[in-house]
Amino acid sequence: MSDRMPSDGHTQGVSEMFGRMTPWYDLQNRLFSLFIDCWWRRRLVETVVPGPTKTVVDMAAGTLDVSLGVIRRHPGVSVIASDICEPMLRYGVERKIRESEKARVRIMVADARQMPLPDGCADAVTMAFGIRNVKPRSSALLEMHRILVPGGRACILEFAPMTKPVLGKCYHWYLRNMMPRLAGLLSHSSDAFEYFAETIENFPEPAAFSNELREAGFDFVRHIPLTLGIANIHIAVRG
Repeated sequence: MSDRMPSDGHTQGVSEMFGRMTPWYDLQNRLFSLFIDCWWRRRLVETVVPGPTKTVVDMAAGTLDVSLGVIRRHPGVSVIASDICEPMLRYGVERKIRESEKARVRIMVADARQMPLPDGCADAVTMAFGIRNVKPRSSALLEMHRILVPGGRACILEFAPMTKPVLGKCYHWYLRNMMPRLAGLLSHSSDAFEYFAETIENFPEPAAFSNELREAGFDFVRHIPLTLGIANIHIAVRG
């Protein structure tokens, strides 16, 4: 595994938090989303378009759900799966990758703000539920733009604050009150899900995040709302 890991406190804290919850991470995602997160990730993989490099960089790859989705949908493509949390990557390698797929997935411990990759090395960059954890986000978006070939696309799956009056109040109450309690019962990770709720509430609405992508240099930007806008796929194309 390669690594380039800035040692700031926020990044280190997020890495350690996800490391502690690794054994229960996939189970909690499935249960708390009623397995809808699997469909969200499939939709993200469908937005990937292979190009001349035949390479996709999966940032915040976690336990490799998206990385494996990409190589299984596109047989000629290889994936560089990067994350700040080595235990999550290791879990994906040990539990999920088939022997025949190992040559097509390169694992890299790396910070999305400072990727140890050359300019224009990828046709697409994917990131599922990771950009909320990056401070500042702009650094990661600039890195996505840098490592993409002209015409390459950043495909980002992320939650958004729910603004619908009644549904929004119910949703954020669930995030704030129920998810941490349930997580505490399953894995003693209630603090992680309190953090989870806070990052969703503080994340920009889709139109505002689209502007951040434009400021990073992307020419064509759009978003696809999923499940009443609880999650969104953001697609940004480098000119």
